[in-house]
Amino acid sequence: MARPVLPLYALQVFEVAARTLSFTRAAEELFITQSAVSKQISQLETQLGYPLFHRQVRKLTLSAQGEVLLPYVTRALATLEKGLEATGRSVKNRLRLKAPSCASRWLLGEVREFAREHPEIEVEVTSAHAHDINFAREPFDLAVVFVPLPSANLSLTPLFIEQLTPVLTPALSEQVGVPLTTPSALTHYPLLHPSRDKRDWTQWLEAVGASEIGVASGQIFETLDQAMSAALQGFGVSIADVTLLKDELAHGAVLAPFDQLLLTGCGYALARPPADKASAAAMLMHDWLLARHRVEPEAMKSGLVSLAATVAG
Repeated sequence: MARPVLPLYALQVFEVAARTLSFTRAAEELFITQSAVSKQISQLETQLGYPLFHRQVRKLTLSAQGEVLLPYVTRALATLEKGLEATGRSVKNRLRLKAPSCASRWLLGEVREFAREHPEIEVEVTSAHAHDINFAREPFDLAVVFVPLPSANLSLTPLFIEQLTPVLTPALSEQVGVPLTTPSALTHYPLLHPSRDKRDWTQWLEAVGASEIGVASGQIFETLDQAMSAALQGFGVSIADVTLLKDELAHGAVLAPFDQLLLTGCGYALARPPADKASAAAMLMHDWLLARHRVEPEAMKSGLVSLAATVAG
């Protein structure tokens, strides 16, 4: 059986008129005219099939049916109001973040830390292949984007710079049995490519003076995250960003056999909508992330640096 359509606005008007016992005061409280109040009550009575008020000269009283109905309407409107308040709190305290799939690994760790300090805020992370954001079209409160650094876009604040170096598992190193003491030893290992153009391997090998090593062979992946995950499973040697694999490197799950880190001149930045359109929760997490990771301008450079020096720093 279909549920009848409830005349919610008319019931709200009834509740105010019944509480004040005055169409005039009801009109003032609801910011409508007295005739509008009278019309809503008359239509409601017609729909219900019985009178709700006794209309007398200068006096308004509830009918027997009105007396029965009023407490139910009062409780129902109060329940609806509580539901709307709860929904508003839920939306206010929910954050939706977008990040490239490769950066999601890093961002999820940050979200865990943020949740410990701010358990009242619910954070959702969406991974995407796209490295950009359009807040006017996409339903996100903050986004991590991959861009050249420094960026001319004032709404972007750098979080960390891209630092690439080869990585592999200790088990694969033991299995192949050829120590990676020099880049030339890479010819004994399967290479994993984070992109079809193989630019990451090409750039790193050129930077360390080993461009003669061919990159034609090896498995190709769609994203850096996929290639790094394959390296973690022992499928080969992948170029990796040491920030994104910080925990795995620290715990020995993967090795970075070479001391050379390539700073590509790109990095990951935090994007937010205009301040007047950003929620309080979004600005809270925005400032929290920048306090932990903001990159100073002098650190935004390209070229080779020492992995050992970077870790020590």
